Amino acid sequence: MKKFSLILALLTLTGAASFAQKAYEGRIRYKKIEQPALAVEYSYPLNVVENALKAKMADLRLKYSASKGFISYNNSVIPSVTPSVLDYTFKTVQSGTTGKEKTILYMIMEGGNNIAGDAVVLAANGKSFLESLAPMVKKSNTVFQIKKQEDLLITEEEKLKSLKDAYEKLDEKMKLNLEEQRKQSRIIASQKSILDDLKGN
Repeated sequence: MKKFSLILALLTLTGAASFAQKAYEGRIRYKKIEQPALAVEYSYPLNVVENALKAKMADLRLKYSASKGFISYNNSVIPSVTPSVLDYTFKTVQSGTTGKEKTILYMIMEGGNNIAGDAVVLAANGKSFLESLAPMVKKSNTVFQIKKQEDLLITEEEKLKSLKDAYEKLDEKMKLNLEEQRKQSRIIASQKSILDDLKGN
């Protein structure tokens, strides 16, 4: 099936501004050329956004392949976008600083000439689809934070166990040391008694 970009004719951009959870038209380098794409920005780390996307697509029973940072769902149907079978390709790009990460999610739609519906409507539906991921992204972030906190708790619990184990070893060494001190004290007392007896003769 001949492939072409469905939204190429729609883009007359001089530069699209990014709005939080508001989809827009942009461009992404794909197959060695700049390609038109729909995009949305989320104030969450890359892995959180990717997990939300994969969860959404899994709900639609769609399978993906990954290559060079791109996630592809070929010959797939996203009912809210179009009943036609398309190739959907996604790319996540992270920016921001640690703790204040932002991720742009790009979506490229490719298909044949038998697309059902108007291209403008298709693009609008694509934007709505990207925006509709917001609840899943938020849920994904909650799951991520829970997992992160669980891992942190496990790490701290292991640290406490390590400290307790070290204390027990030290305590055992101290007990052994005290026993050795008592033995040594008895030896010294015995030697001192022998010395006193020798001096008394």
